[in-house]
Amino acid sequence: MKRVLAVLLAMSASMDGAFAQMRTSPNMEPPPSAFGPDPIIQITTTFRARIEGVADTRDVPTIAAQDMARRSLYNMAANECTVLAEFWKADCRLSSFYVYADIDRPEAQPHVNSMFGQAVYELRLAPSPGR
Repeated sequence: MKRVLAVLLAMSASMDGAFAQMRTSPNMEPPPSAFGPDPIIQITTTFRARIEGVADTRDVPTIAAQDMARRSLYNMAANECTVLAEFWKADCRLSSFYVYADIDRPEAQPHVNSMFGQAVYELRLAPSPGR
């Protein structure tokens, strides 16, 4: 009986050791963290640009007016990355940018035809001194 108990204890000890080795395997990476060795911050911002040149809110804006509003949104997004990089002392990258128009909503009076942009930025923080 003592021999069976000793074998069971030895088997459980070897299984615990194998499990511990699996958790510390070099192939498994720890989950990303804002406080990790290479911290990245994500910031989402929404911009609004008025679509000019529409007399009646029920009119569909011209292609040229929509292009002008879209370019305005792109400029806002580019400038925002510059401001974020300066403020956070980080490298800034525009990760995604989504543009949509708020044109057809006659129930919301008074209504101004607008175009919106939603930007997602990734900021890679500069390494702190001492790392």
